[in-house]
Parts: sequence; structure tokens; C-alpha cells
Amino acid sequence: MSEKKIEITVSPEGATSIKTSGFSGSSRKAATRDLERALGVAGRETLQPEYFQQQAGQSQIRQGS
Repeated sequence: MSEKKIEITVSPEGATSIKTSGFSGSSRKAATRDLERALGVAGRETLQPEYFQQQAGQSQIRQGS
């Protein structure tokens, strides 16, 4: 399992952004929710490939034959 990191960047103009790594699925959103509220970060969200990876302990559903 990769190390979980949250990187917060504040530009000289005061714009903030949050970048994460090591999170999968909705765990990233839960980890940054309070930071986003505190910093007032709202706007464009770019999902990284890690977001689409299955979380540990999450079951997989298959359909078909």
C-alpha cells in the first residue's frame, strides 16, 4: 500500500489547491473535506487514477456468465 499524502499549495495571489496521493476511491474526499472547508477551496476537481482503484476491503460485484 502506498503512503498517503496531502499537499496544500498557496499561490502568491492567495489561491489554494489541494493535491493528494495514495488514496483510493472516496477516502480521498473524506480525508480532505475539512481542509477544503477551512481553506475555502471550491471549484475544479481533477480525479487521479488512484481514485478509480478499489479500496481495500471493498468487495467487487460481477455480472454475467
